[in-house]
Amino acid sequence: MKQLSITRTATLENLPALLDATEQACLQAGASEDERQAVRLAVEEVSVNVMTHGYADEPPGPITLALDWAQAPLLTIEIIDRARVFDPATVLPPVLDTSWEERPIGGLGWHLVRRMVDEVHYRPEPERGNHLTLVKQIHP
Repeated sequence: MKQLSITRTATLENLPALLDATEQACLQAGASEDERQAVRLAVEEVSVNVMTHGYADEPPGPITLALDWAQAPLLTIEIIDRARVFDPATVLPPVLDTSWEERPIGGLGWHLVRRMVDEVHYRPEPERGNHLTLVKQIHP
């Protein structure tokens, strides 16, 4: 079986379980250390955004992480939640040619996600929530 799925309540206490599942899938897919770190960073950034912003004004709901490496050399990571709809395409690239003191706080997370994986696809869930697909090419 070349798939792994985990669903937890979207709280920071459950982040380690999501990251452990990510690491396990990356290892089984034959990802290098650099590839594992890139995927982990992307999953962590998206998950923390869901936990802290997506469910910000309401009780935390579910977050599902589904990893699939059956289509080698591609590792596909799906992150599904029922938080308020948020399309990452609406996030403008950060301005990186100014000093860090002049930059606004935040805004680098989606830039990092886009740099860590090869593809980012988003669609809103039919009833409520988000379905984000990240694709990383693995070079075993």
